[in-house]
Amino acid sequence: MTSFIDRLAPIAQKYGKAAGVLPSLLLAQGILESASGTSELAVKANNLFGIKKGSGWSGEVYAKDSKEWSADRGWYSAVSEFRRYPSYAECVEDLLHKYTHGLDWEKHNRYAAVIDETDYRKAAQAVFAAGYATDPAYPEKLIKVIEQYGLSKYDEGVSSVVKKVAIDAGHGMNTAGKRTPAGEREWSFNDKVVRAAIAELNTYSNVEVLRLDDPTGRTDVPLKTRTDRANAFKADVLVSVHHNAMTGRWGNHGGVETFTYTPVSRNPKSKALADRVHPKIVQAMGLGNRGIKGGNLHMVREFKGSAILTEGGFMDSNIDIKAMRNDAKLMVQGVAIAQGIAEYLGLQKGQAETASSGGEKFYRVRKSWTDAKSQVGAFMSFAIAKKAADDAGLNVYDESGKLVHSGGKKEEPKKEEKPVEKDDKHAKPSASLQKEFGEAVEVGITDGTYPNRQATRAEVAVMVLRGMESKKWK
Repeated sequence: MTSFIDRLAPIAQKYGKAAGVLPSLLLAQGILESASGTSELAVKANNLFGIKKGSGWSGEVYAKDSKEWSADRGWYSAVSEFRRYPSYAECVEDLLHKYTHGLDWEKHNRYAAVIDETDYRKAAQAVFAAGYATDPAYPEKLIKVIEQYGLSKYDEGVSSVVKKVAIDAGHGMNTAGKRTPAGEREWSFNDKVVRAAIAELNTYSNVEVLRLDDPTGRTDVPLKTRTDRANAFKADVLVSVHHNAMTGRWGNHGGVETFTYTPVSRNPKSKALADRVHPKIVQAMGLGNRGIKGGNLHMVREFKGSAILTEGGFMDSNIDIKAMRNDAKLMVQGVAIAQGIAEYLGLQKGQAETASSGGEKFYRVRKSWTDAKSQVGAFMSFAIAKKAADDAGLNVYDESGKLVHSGGKKEEPKKEEKPVEKDDKHAKPSASLQKEFGEAVEVGITDGTYPNRQATRAEVAVMVLRGMESKKWK
């Protein structure tokens, strides 16, 4: 027993702590389900937890009789196929992937209660409640093993699981065809959204963000390179930010749409992500809702996790372009995407952010506190609210209505205007101009009245033509 615990404990601590799962739970499961490493599955397949093949497994398989339980039949035997692993480490990683990601066909992670649980008793109950085992005495058996062998000592220093987000601005600055009819680059719109999304995500705890495109826009990074990087990063979600086009000519079409890999019904996790992000983009941009759709698009097809591709409006729409040209709205769209991702992943605001913003405190960007209709967004991050205000020429107010940042465009001081003298048909021109003015009167260019009054363009044109027709000046 001691040798088995000594062998498994370092693996349980390394991978369990990284995933937010108690090592004591993993050790107890290993001891209980593999007979301390002596079971047929443990010896011949390095499978400590009785993990069955399942539909998504492409590795080696080991078949054997197994005991199953049902309320109708009680205990019974059945031949089942189980996964075969190269070592204990791969087996532990596989189990933890189930705990952190749930089952492929479900929208929500049934094992979410296991993650970040610091009480091994509650963790054991959560595993059973999620349907991991059919034995009704399973949680009590786990608890007994943990206490019998003092396994809770391995739980010290368990940290929360770190979620990973991959995001990109679609295309590149110079990608052919990706422009408005006026020549504005799609990547420029996408980039502003992505920067705001990353800034908002960075206000949450236990999240890592990887940007997949070239942040300068100079290079249109190949799609395969992007998804390869996201998969190597082992991202939990991927969001590819785009803006749409229909004909390339201005029209009154428009709206926001979000894509998952087709068909949507077979990608429930991506659909669940879209369900949280898409409505927020619609609200942020104030545009029509074209819905969540399925598409055979590389970014959502080749990524192994939950993936969506957003279209935040139509670049060739007379309606949508007004919102897209508003940098503040693009920033609000980015924040909306980040908040949708945070909801999907169950992220919590960081301690520093929570302390500075009072938890759910929002900073509102508007012209004045009393002018609610001018508001372009409400942000939990002061830095993002400040940037949005500066870009839009508006101000930032806290929850009490206090002005905390002035981003409004300051009016330039009016130049002091010299008083205009009243017209006087008897006023003489200045001494330096009297001779020429007299000649102009003589040849009929002007009648001599109001010599100090400014002339209109029409009057100037007439005087020029009169001068050209004058015999004296020909």
